[in-house]
Amino acid sequence: MAQETLFAAPDAATSTGAAGGAFEVTLALLLVVGVIAALAWFARRARGGLFRGRNSRIQVLATQALGVKESAVLVRVGDTDILVGVSQGSVRPLHVFPVGSNTEAPPVPEAVPATSDQPNFKDLLMKSLGMNK
Repeated sequence: MAQETLFAAPDAATSTGAAGGAFEVTLALLLVVGVIAALAWFARRARGGLFRGRNSRIQVLATQALGVKESAVLVRVGDTDILVGVSQGSVRPLHVFPVGSNTEAPPVPEAVPATSDQPNFKDLLMKSLGMNK
């Protein structure tokens, strides 16, 4: 009778073991996360004008959200400013400003200084709690 050849598992010494496998999986996971982060960074830069020329004739001056999926956008095309309504399914011009009109944001008013004859919040609170000085 011919001698049968038995096949066995490779030697345990040649196996990388559980620690080596976990290290390889962790390294692969970090590589994938790094690639995703790099793509996200690149997408953000590209949206900001990486591929557009700096002398673009169309500029977005301001955007204001009006709802979950609606917004008003002030766009400058050449010398003309256009207020555009943007919704989920459409973009519509709302108003075309004449050339030379002022569409810049108004200056923020400065805070009115409190006069000494008006009580402040702390004094009113103490008075209402009955803790007068």
